[in-house]
Amino acid sequence: MVFTLHLPTKSSGNFSSKLKRVDFGGAITLVLFVFTLLYGMDRASNVAWDDRMTITSLSASFTFFLAFASIEMKFAKEPFAPKRIIVNRALCASYFVNFFGLASGLCLTFYIPLFFQAVQGKSASETGLWLLFSVVGTMFGTLLGGLTIQATGKYYTLTVLGYASLLLGTVIISLMSGSLMTSNVGIIFGTSSFFVL
Repeated sequence: MVFTLHLPTKSSGNFSSKLKRVDFGGAITLVLFVFTLLYGMDRASNVAWDDRMTITSLSASFTFFLAFASIEMKFAKEPFAPKRIIVNRALCASYFVNFFGLASGLCLTFYIPLFFQAVQGKSASETGLWLLFSVVGTMFGTLLGGLTIQATGKYYTLTVLGYASLLLGTVIISLMSGSLMTSNVGIIFGTSSFFVL
């Protein structure tokens, strides 16, 4: 690994010129947006949606989002989210596919251990052992995908196959968790297929 790693040469520019390139305004407003959004959503689910702190936090998150968007679109010299990429209509479909794919993955990451523990009565350590297979599936899928893209330089077919495996894994998990039958092996096969993406 050490012999094949080619690091870029260090630039000789001074520190202050490098510091001017950092988008501090975008970074700060992005962190504040995410924090206030998550805090407001958490408080809403635990306290109430009409709580004063919930409403204040969610309103602040909207304000910080608008501030982040205006900084990125108008003021930042090197923005985190360049305008030409964010508002590109050709990329919108991939944004939505990625968003919903990650959303379904996070839901399954939460509910599968809950299913094993609450429905089947397994301990946390038994559940962790069952989920090791999905970790192995993720590792092999990521490794094979990266090597394939590196070798061929093509990613379209691999991306379509990845999202097809995501759909297949979700269907298998749904069927094996009580819809068709209850099978831990089937659920783990589904998570391994799901996380190959």
